Parts: sequence; structure tokens; C-alpha cells
Amino acid sequence: MKSHTVPRKRFYVLDEKDRPVEVFDRSEWSRWMSENEQIFRRTLLEESGVTITTRFRGVSETDVGEALLFVTRIAGMQARDNKSYGARTLDEALEQHERIVQKILQMLTGR
Repeated sequence: MKSHTVPRKRFYVLDEKDRPVEVFDRSEWSRWMSENEQIFRRTLLEESGVTITTRFRGVSETDVGEALLFVTRIAGMQARDNKSYGARTLDEALEQHERIVQKILQMLTGR
């Protein structure tokens, strides 16, 4: 019988340049998360009711590779189109946010 291992959660905060730094004290992480803003960009497309939000997650469930600590979420579309996309850095996440906004605008306007 195969043993199933549960991935270890890793916790991160952002430094003064918005770069993720791993922390090993969960209470330190929790305090930082409660005292700092995690949303970096939110775009509301009012006529369609679609919202695109890019935020810092601060937690990873991966022990290998680079963690996708930033997430851009689409909400307000049909259920199959409400998706999340991860990114390793804030710059990647913000670029991704803009691409998603432009793609949705094209879908909504048919251009």
C-alpha cells in the first residue's frame, strides 16, 4: 500500500520591495498577514460584473520548485470561466492581471 504524504505548508511575507521571504514562525506570518494589504490590483468591469483581483497568498503547499505566491482570480463570469492563475513574483502577477483584463475586454466587446 502506498503511503500518501501531505505536502508541508511554507509561509511567506513580503519584504520592503514586495519580494517573498519565507518565515518559519506561523504566528509571525499570521501577524504580518493581518497587518498588511495583500491585494495589489483589482479591476471591476462594471457593465459585466466581472472582477479580476491580484493578491499575495503568502502560503505554499509545495516542497519543491518555486512557489506561486501571487494569484490572479477572475470572478463574476460563468462558473467555468471563474479561474485562478498563479505567479512567482509580483511583476509576473501584475503583467498576468493586465493580460487577463485585456482578454476579457476583447471577449466582452467582441473585438
